[in-house]
Amino acid sequence: MYKSYFRYGWRNLINGKAYSLINVTGLAIGLACGLGIGLFIHDEFSFDKFHAKLPRLYRVVEKQKQAGVLYDVACTPGPLGPAMKTDFAEVQQSCRLGRTNGILETGQKHVEPADIRLVDNSFFSMFDFKLLKGNPAQALRRPDEIVLTRSVASQLLGPDWPTKPNLLGTTISMTSYGVDYTLTLTGIVDDPPVNSHIRYDVLLSMLTVEKYDYFKWDNNSYYTYVLLNPSADPVAFDHKLRNYIDRYSEIGSKDEARTLFLQPMKDIYLHSHFDFNSDDARTSDIAYVRIFFAVALMVLLIAIFNFVNLSTARATHRAKEVGVRKVIGAMYKQLVAQFLVESFLLTALAVVVALALLQLFLPLLNEISGKSLYVPFEKIDFLVAVALATVMISLLAGLYPAFFLSSFSPAKVLKGFLKVRSGITFRRALVVGQFMFAVMLVIGSIVIYKQLRFIQDKQLGFDREQLLYMRLKNKLNGKALTFKNELENQPGIVAVAPATSDMVDVTNSTWSIGWEGQPADDKFLITQINTDADFLRTMGMTLAAGRNFVPGASDTTAYLLNETAARRMGWTAEQALGKAVTLWGKEGTVVGVVKDFHFRPMTAVIEPFIFRYWAKSSYAGVFVRTQPGHTREALATVAKIYKTHEDQAALQYQFIGEALDAQYRTQQNSGTIILFFSVLAVIVSCLGLFGLATYAAEQRTKEIGIRKVLGATMANIVQLLSSDFIKLVVVAIALATPIAWWSTDRWLQDFAYKIDLEWWMFAAAGAVTVLVALATVSYHSIKAAIMNPVKSLRTE
Repeated sequence: MYKSYFRYGWRNLINGKAYSLINVTGLAIGLACGLGIGLFIHDEFSFDKFHAKLPRLYRVVEKQKQAGVLYDVACTPGPLGPAMKTDFAEVQQSCRLGRTNGILETGQKHVEPADIRLVDNSFFSMFDFKLLKGNPAQALRRPDEIVLTRSVASQLLGPDWPTKPNLLGTTISMTSYGVDYTLTLTGIVDDPPVNSHIRYDVLLSMLTVEKYDYFKWDNNSYYTYVLLNPSADPVAFDHKLRNYIDRYSEIGSKDEARTLFLQPMKDIYLHSHFDFNSDDARTSDIAYVRIFFAVALMVLLIAIFNFVNLSTARATHRAKEVGVRKVIGAMYKQLVAQFLVESFLLTALAVVVALALLQLFLPLLNEISGKSLYVPFEKIDFLVAVALATVMISLLAGLYPAFFLSSFSPAKVLKGFLKVRSGITFRRALVVGQFMFAVMLVIGSIVIYKQLRFIQDKQLGFDREQLLYMRLKNKLNGKALTFKNELENQPGIVAVAPATSDMVDVTNSTWSIGWEGQPADDKFLITQINTDADFLRTMGMTLAAGRNFVPGASDTTAYLLNETAARRMGWTAEQALGKAVTLWGKEGTVVGVVKDFHFRPMTAVIEPFIFRYWAKSSYAGVFVRTQPGHTREALATVAKIYKTHEDQAALQYQFIGEALDAQYRTQQNSGTIILFFSVLAVIVSCLGLFGLATYAAEQRTKEIGIRKVLGATMANIVQLLSSDFIKLVVVAIALATPIAWWSTDRWLQDFAYKIDLEWWMFAAAGAVTVLVALATVSYHSIKAAIMNPVKSLRTE
């Protein structure tokens, strides 16, 4: 019986080629979108799932109150982990993670890994990172021990390292921040999985740095992970941690100054939002996962609505078939089964096409998302998921048409009295739903594009073009001014200035600031930078009042403020001049006020900022402004001079304009994906509209012929056939507009500086949709209007 269902169903699909093509194409596009986003979401939720003990793994984080404001901080004091293991029975193990920089050397080879991690020996027993060589119980148990990843081992020890005898115990030299270390190799670890929030190239024993002064309770420089005992209650233990810091730190939990919390490790990748750039883990954002899911669901629903609409709209073509089958004894449930089988066949065909489309466009999705997604045909769970999705979608798309078509009365059908009026409201609702989703996506694309253009075009308060920042490493770390002097007046270089930050996202904040006339208990965070007298010229900044630092001398008693800092202290730019300011206990005078500039992403407001000129303090890097058209020449000069001071560490630089754009990479990628899906949504919606217009023209052939005989013009006929559809599209626009306004307004709330939602954005989206819909239905409207009425009446 079921074999005949499939045979007959396939015959019906072949006979209705046009409708089958529209349905398969629409469903295939919707399914390809769903599968692509499904792979993306699965990858996002797969992070850290390879750890067997994940349900019991937590990261300890802090809330800090600074100047009356609560901040979330991911890093914690160095001694915290061992103390928790000693003080709490709930803690089975603890592991600290830190980060450093350095150059590794053995023999004639040297390597500068991007990510050197300081870890405890418990790293290998708490987490499931595979140690390829070495004993996990012994590796990194002593100071000055090192473990290399497979990739770094190939670079430093040669690609034949797996076959080398006595590899463990090899002596490796490391230079880090001007300090030389002699390290012993105790293991080779596999490269971290791509779905790990913990990244590393080299692992160094934490005991190597415990002897240094910054390893204190009041210095948050490390990440603390704990493995709880199976019997421990995480909620109760989290509550116990609230005032734990009081045991060891003078700055304790009083008035919420510092309180500790547990963050489940499974939440780190998608649910981490910390201040001061204190979290260096690889993270994403659950908000964008939800956005992508919603977008894919919209496109898929549009495709399903197409199927339902076209199947029920063609009811009259199947009415006599249903009547005859009922007369010769077909049961209601048999007819339902027949139509569901047809739905399954069409859906299965769409799934095959969707998988082909997914393979074709997956490289584009990978390029946009920065991932390495692939279609896992070899995985049973993927194939099962696709099979279940095929069945579910065929049921969703086929149930209503199956019950609707099977309910026809054979007596009315065979006598020709059937008028398929029932379900018209439902089909119209589906058309409205399709275009509502499409319009929402189009509006979202417009708003995201305008916001990103606004960010790129907004004046930052400094000139971002032709400006680069380079880090000073190893031997150059204390020679910033010497390096600067050698770069000045070189071909292609306009200006050079040393600085302690790259000005892309500066978080060097302190509340250790005092000022003349400061009210009691009035504190606020102020961001600071150490530079020199050439900084303003190099950056292209402008003074609002006063003077710059004195060139050629360390102006240690002078400070520059931005306008926001002056206002926060109660002064205008002119009033601030000559006022006394104390930073970290060093008193000085405000000699100038700089016009406000952006030193954080546009998601943050401009905050108070102070410049100092302490030449005896170290600088992290230098800014170089190049002449337009001479950047390549300037970089060659910089590299040559850099090599004379530092022959091991590679020159590392970034163009400030590119770095600023990279801050909004997530939003840019999201905008691109939503634009792509909005185009697909409109295409799929119009495919359905095209099918419905075809059906409407076929059903009204005789009416059109009579109207033409009575004098109706082509314009009258086009208006007659198009107006009903356009009205539905207009209703969809009216429904989509408030929802789109609410959702885009919520998205814009993440930005401190944003565009206003203007009426023309919604009008433009509506106009585009109406024009595309009109063009879609006009084809059949015009075709019907120019048909010879004699032929149409004779056909009827």
